[in-house]
Amino acid sequence: MQTAAELSLMLRSASNISAPRMQLYGDIPTQNRTVSVELVVGAGLAILFLYSAMKFFRPLVFFYRNLKRARAIGLPMKVMPFPPGSFSFFTFQILRRLEVLKPGTVLHQSLNMGRPDGYGYHKEMGDAFVTVSPAGLTLIVADPKVATHVNNKRAEFPKPPNTGVLINIYGRNVINTNGDAWRLHRRVTGQAFSERLHRDVWQEGINQARFMMESWLTSNDRNPDSLRVSEIERDALHLTLNVITGTAYGYPLRWNEDPQCASPTSLSYRAAMEQFTAHLMPIFLTPRWLLRLARKDSTRGRAWEAYTAFESYMRGMLDCQRARLGAAECTDENLLTALIRSEDQEDEKASKKMTAQEVMGNTFIFLFAGHETTANTLHYSLLLLAQRPDVQQRFLNEVDDIYEKAAQEGRCELDYDLDFSCAQWAFAIMSETLRLFTPTGITNKWTATDQPITFEGRTYVIPQGTRISISGTAVHQNPKVWGENAAEWEPSRWIIEDDDGGAQMLERGRPSAQMGSRLNGKSENDAYSGLSHAPFSVQQKQPPRPSSSAFAINFGTASANGLLIPAKGSFLAFSEGARGCIGKRMATVEFVAVMCTLLRHHRVEFEDDWSVERVKKVLSGRKAGSITLQPPEQIPLRFIRR
Repeated sequence: MQTAAELSLMLRSASNISAPRMQLYGDIPTQNRTVSVELVVGAGLAILFLYSAMKFFRPLVFFYRNLKRARAIGLPMKVMPFPPGSFSFFTFQILRRLEVLKPGTVLHQSLNMGRPDGYGYHKEMGDAFVTVSPAGLTLIVADPKVATHVNNKRAEFPKPPNTGVLINIYGRNVINTNGDAWRLHRRVTGQAFSERLHRDVWQEGINQARFMMESWLTSNDRNPDSLRVSEIERDALHLTLNVITGTAYGYPLRWNEDPQCASPTSLSYRAAMEQFTAHLMPIFLTPRWLLRLARKDSTRGRAWEAYTAFESYMRGMLDCQRARLGAAECTDENLLTALIRSEDQEDEKASKKMTAQEVMGNTFIFLFAGHETTANTLHYSLLLLAQRPDVQQRFLNEVDDIYEKAAQEGRCELDYDLDFSCAQWAFAIMSETLRLFTPTGITNKWTATDQPITFEGRTYVIPQGTRISISGTAVHQNPKVWGENAAEWEPSRWIIEDDDGGAQMLERGRPSAQMGSRLNGKSENDAYSGLSHAPFSVQQKQPPRPSSSAFAINFGTASANGLLIPAKGSFLAFSEGARGCIGKRMATVEFVAVMCTLLRHHRVEFEDDWSVERVKKVLSGRKAGSITLQPPEQIPLRFIRR
């Protein structure tokens, strides 16, 4: 062991040696400080260059890879700087609002691909083609067979990831869920859409149409012979909002009445919905906390006001329905009762309950989407009937026949079970209007794995991760499907003539046990559920000659009441397959009830300064690619006593 003296000597020696070394070492950074800074700066610039190069070349690498994948498919290709989808849609909205996007330009068409512009791109590219961009591949479809194949294979072609996130405004719902979650939402909401509900919708549609006529009378100095309506769009939205609120939500309203509201608001029920619809873009795109901080008189401030007001009305209706259920006063089953029970009781198949947020999400989506689409159809149908007096006269004759038959049977009111299925021309008008002004412009899917599709006799393999856009607007204006006059509004194409040149008549009354034949593996009641509550017996596999001469051959089948049942994939207004619109028949019942009531004693005409040519120009310039499908300009109508 070393002694203390030896250790002390060693420490002193070390200190004597290290001092000059430390001084010498300290001189080195001083002399080379400039070199070190240059090295750091150089390294930083090199990293920045490499990062920039990677960011610049990465899209090119992805584009090259996607181009190779697209060529391997074998379908026609179109190179795009950005893919069809949410990015294109919202870029379109922003540029349109800045008034820098000119209609008809390449940029306009590219951003709006597959939306209400119709069949345009498919004339050049064919009924199935692939777009290529650095973000990926998109298969755009206007072929009915491919559309049906994709829509009917839910597992192979699910919704793309994050699809529907934008409509997750108040919570997840039946539209933006997949898999087991979607099945739960569908089971819960589907039980509400029964024949009981459809009877209520029929009567409420009649009631609200009368309320609307009374409001017109008031504004026209009680002159029933000539009712001028300057805002038919707004009134149609008001009517359909009241119908769905009174039936699916169990809260009947007078014309200017509001449902229960959970918290104070300065907006009426109708105004809250109007302001909400007018500010959809900021509500979709702006975080809630930022909306809350916005000035009240700003666009985002008004969006926040509408968002909170509409939520309060929905919560108020839910609270009211819960109170009725708790007091055992509620015997009717409607959408709200089904949603409330799903929050309180566990689903047997899913072994789970809906969350409060999911209940609110479904309350919103059915109320918002369910009223606007029907309102748009009513609005456009009235404009088109005023444009086509010949079609309107056929419909008026049918309305008179229905009311006359009801009177002969001792009824002063139309009845859902007895009269709904007799409105042949009403069905045709609605279907044709939906064909040209379809609310479902595009249905988006994607390939979970590599998937084969058959198109025009050949099989193509669509690689995993490819987005598939089924363009309903393109299918509906495809001349190979709907004939050379596919772009024209012609309701007679839905009316099938018999061998004697007359339309086939509906077999009235309740269906017999013998009316259970099958069609394409599906009962006629399912195949045509949107147009009748009773099954149809199909008289022949191929329909007789349609009354419209320019029409595609072997298109569909004929129902017993002389209406066309389109082939699968040919009519996508309500989509199709398992994820088809659950409210299809409800919308049809409402449309027929309202139209028969509005035109019971009146015909609809344009104001004198509105020519047919002027109206056509306005309708052709509708808001293609916008969130709603309203005309860009108000077209006043006049209801003339007949």
